[in-house]
Amino acid sequence: MCSAGQSMNRWSLEELVKRDPENFLILLQQIIRKTKEVQEQCQYELVAPLAIMFSSTLLQTPYCPPDTELLEEAIEVFRYFLTWPEPYCSVCKNLLSTLQLEIKAPGISFQRLVREEQGLNDPSQSSKTMTVLLMNPGEVPADFLSVAEQLSRIAHSQRETYITLIKHAFQSTLGTKYPLLSIHRALQVCVQNSTYRCVANRKPIRKGHMMSLFTVLLLYDYFACFFSLPILGMLQTLPLPTAKCYMFHWEKDNFGKIFCMFSASSSPKSFNKASARLSQHIYRLFIKPKSPRLLSRAKSLGNTESKDLLVVREKRSNSLPQQVHLRSPEPRLNPQSQALRHVCFRRRPILSSDEDSKNTILRVVVFGADHVAGKVARAYNSLKRRESACPRLTRTFKLQFYFVPVKRDSTTGFGHVTSPSPSLVAQTGTQKGDPKLMSIGDSTNDIAHLLGMLDPWYERNTLSLLNLPANVVCQVQSYDSSYEQRLPILADLILYYCRYAARPALIQLYQAELTLAGGERRTEVFVHSLELGHTAGTRAIKAMGAASKRFGIDGDREAVPLMLEMVYNRVVISGRNQWKRETKVCTSVNLTKACKNPEELDSKMECLQITMTEVLKRQNGKGKKGYNQLSVTEVKVDKVQITGAGNTFAVCLDQDEKKILQSVTRCEISVCFKTDSSTDWRLRKPQTSAQIQPLHPTFCSLLCLPIVTFSGALP
Repeated sequence: MCSAGQSMNRWSLEELVKRDPENFLILLQQIIRKTKEVQEQCQYELVAPLAIMFSSTLLQTPYCPPDTELLEEAIEVFRYFLTWPEPYCSVCKNLLSTLQLEIKAPGISFQRLVREEQGLNDPSQSSKTMTVLLMNPGEVPADFLSVAEQLSRIAHSQRETYITLIKHAFQSTLGTKYPLLSIHRALQVCVQNSTYRCVANRKPIRKGHMMSLFTVLLLYDYFACFFSLPILGMLQTLPLPTAKCYMFHWEKDNFGKIFCMFSASSSPKSFNKASARLSQHIYRLFIKPKSPRLLSRAKSLGNTESKDLLVVREKRSNSLPQQVHLRSPEPRLNPQSQALRHVCFRRRPILSSDEDSKNTILRVVVFGADHVAGKVARAYNSLKRRESACPRLTRTFKLQFYFVPVKRDSTTGFGHVTSPSPSLVAQTGTQKGDPKLMSIGDSTNDIAHLLGMLDPWYERNTLSLLNLPANVVCQVQSYDSSYEQRLPILADLILYYCRYAARPALIQLYQAELTLAGGERRTEVFVHSLELGHTAGTRAIKAMGAASKRFGIDGDREAVPLMLEMVYNRVVISGRNQWKRETKVCTSVNLTKACKNPEELDSKMECLQITMTEVLKRQNGKGKKGYNQLSVTEVKVDKVQITGAGNTFAVCLDQDEKKILQSVTRCEISVCFKTDSSTDWRLRKPQTSAQIQPLHPTFCSLLCLPIVTFSGALP
């Protein structure tokens, strides 16, 4: 059941269960039985999928008879996992909270989810959820774009939604005592009646319980006149109404224009004025948080010094570096004379994800490959900088980023796969025909594969979309017996991902400090890769479209070599520094996030893999072009300084043709820190004592991109 490796298996299972309402109880019993086996065999990787499947199945169960004691048995089974490490403990803890609420108020999870997604909460109730779909029409298949537009066009009337909630409340509480068809007819009759409006605004509703027992009893007396005979009804599966979605075409690495479209203004203004209007518009729609921001502390993990720690976050990424070196304010090329301060990180450093309670959850669903992940990273960094200076959006919204991998459409995009050069030879003498190194045009999906390694349930339900035909998952299905049209499979998978994925996996961001030929200095952020030299220049030529045919595209064998002075810190298992300074003649120098193998996730320090295409010998032919004898060297590093020796080079960030910088003379790459913490700490004087202080000033907050997954990063 849980070993299914594709999202279609889970989707097909749900479709089979929905055919008969009694199947939900059978599936819940099977999940409990499987969970007991997982306990006995200590199968860690199955805990989170089982808990999520139980939660999603319980949410759609029409009626759970109290005499079966199924929920009580589930509490006894899943309570055992509270002693297991994270994230299994948190996943089961949330499920136990849901089970306890369902015992007290059957169907409360369904009621809350529908009210949050449909925006039915009254002003005194702050919980709301909005879903935004970001797509670039030129880089995703047309079928995906059609499904997103279909999701954004679906709108349920409040009347029908309230009727569905009342029917669900009757069925989940009273079972088959009254037929739902008669209840539906009765609600249609009294929909204009003041009694119905009074019932819909009772005090229990303002507390978050759409149908408390008191409300059910009121409706019980009101509808008694409609049932002349005590005929028992049949259980019906009430589908979840489709969440309200907003689709935007997104091409730039900036969230400002997208969020400003929520405002009523249509005239183009500056971002500051648009943000102010957006803030005022949001405050009219949603209530600001009344409770002060809560601060969480790290759990002990057996550390005797944890009680002395200041506020630190509770979650961490499996790919976070545990040891870094703070760079001095002025760059230095000589590693021997460079006095670096060694900074030690506890196992749970301060993270960049915002865990404060917010009134409204804003789901931001992004579709694309690694170059789109880079756009999200730069937009997130820009948003954090603006909000740290003047918080507007994050003061009301809790942002959650969802990443749906999509193969880049090469027919509409810029890139085409180039064949590997036959003369590309490694230092070992073997031929290097790795297409990943030579696929200059297309964008990879390494970030999505990283999320899949961190969270197997993400791999099975979201990453597997890459292997499914687009015409199958996007096919519009026919009508069924429900009151609404069946959604395509892709839409169901997207809604499943947004509803049941709730824990972020933190992806470390890197920054590149660039010095241009005119002396201008720029700081850019990337999350996956940085390409330098011929590779970046080739992307720039391909980005010109049809005009690129006039220039021609050569491989590394025909490229003009660059003399580069390189200083990098090599990552070793011992954690010690191995600084090297070299002068190389290269055609390309590419840095990629080391995240392709599970072994790289277990290392103590996250690193970048630098691939240097070095020219061993250049042969000048009879024509104008020369030919290079190449050698490829791969080294894992965490800090790099590259300076052109009398020449300039091009730099491309995250395989994005729109993020290419020309005439760069110097490039310095390091991990990215939060602007509100590390910038000030690096400028402070070092401590006179040799003892490392618990938090201040040697602890730094790493800037990470929080992408929501089902279970978060595994330990």
